[in-house]
Amino acid sequence: MDKLIINIPGTPAREVALKAGLNRFGRSLNTDVQIVHPSVSSLHCEIAGRDGEWTVKDLGSTNGTTLDGQPIRESALQRGQTLRLGEVEVVFAEGDISPPRPVASFGTPAAAELPVPPPVPRVMRVELPVPPPVPGAATAPPAAKVQSKAKKKTTPGFYSEIPAAFVFPFRRNGLILLGSGAVFFALLGFLRRMAGFGGIFSLTASVGLGIFCVGYIFAYLKSVIAATAAGEDEMPSWPEYESFLDSALSPFFEMLALLLLCLGPSVLYARFAEFPEGWIELTLLLGGLAYLPMALLALGIYDNIVAINPMVVVVSIARTPLAYLAACAALGLLVASVWAADHWIRTNANVPILATVVDEFLSLYALAVMARLMGQFYNTKKDALKWKLGSA
Repeated sequence: MDKLIINIPGTPAREVALKAGLNRFGRSLNTDVQIVHPSVSSLHCEIAGRDGEWTVKDLGSTNGTTLDGQPIRESALQRGQTLRLGEVEVVFAEGDISPPRPVASFGTPAAAELPVPPPVPRVMRVELPVPPPVPGAATAPPAAKVQSKAKKKTTPGFYSEIPAAFVFPFRRNGLILLGSGAVFFALLGFLRRMAGFGGIFSLTASVGLGIFCVGYIFAYLKSVIAATAAGEDEMPSWPEYESFLDSALSPFFEMLALLLLCLGPSVLYARFAEFPEGWIELTLLLGGLAYLPMALLALGIYDNIVAINPMVVVVSIARTPLAYLAACAALGLLVASVWAADHWIRTNANVPILATVVDEFLSLYALAVMARLMGQFYNTKKDALKWKLGSA
């Protein structure tokens, strides 16, 4: 069976077996081999095999597919060649994953007739005396303890990552990304409001711009989660525009489904209950808000709307209750701080355009921090979460 060696930056290499027929690769859970890295598209490429011959085809990925350094659309694939999916290197290795065991056939000697190697002579173990310790000399700690301490130093816990998430958007080019995004979306918001005053065509354009803004920002939110899960330490660039369906409409409906699942029960109860009880409405609202961060994380990691179901979300919360409570508290502090800063600016700044840009900036900042925080939650709690991410 032929194999691929997948090298994701910052993670150990892994081997996957190629099955006969079609093998699809990408970040989505709906692939044969899931590769969780922000540079990899949801459906990136496919490798097809028939009669021992293999071909590779790019599926319109954002960052493209290269074969031995050359961009390709579709090409034959030979053993020993190297594919690159975005920043992920995939080697079509020679040989099999599990070499077949030798089987006796007609004309070969049976197992009992094969020569038996002579036994290895036993070596007598001699106990050497241990020299007495030198007075005043430091005793070296056992290797196991040294490795244990090193592991503790190189594997930070989730709680220590919470403050770092709040400054994450300002690392390197993060401030430029947030600033340019704030200006861009403030301009689109202005155009959307202006289009809303026209006829049906203008109204359609206004709705389309609104869907684009919300969907594109939500797609970026997922890319921050994926980048953090892949071990990246800086803000990813804004996603390249593929099409209105892939870059705006699809993530818009994902976000809509997420909000309906989390906040829909409290809204429906308040709207349609004949005699609504305040404590029931508040319980539904708080439960939905507590459900939201883990559901967002599952959607960002699996890149599939099915991942927000309670069998994934509720079980994951139950497996990490204290850390998740700390994450929710940090997110509550984030929302309250951003709201207070935005209220102060709108109250004390009388420049409408500036206030709009700052409002967009603060919103993008809050979303980036939330995505980073949940991505770090996954990194530090992946063993406890026990999520199965495609073929390994």
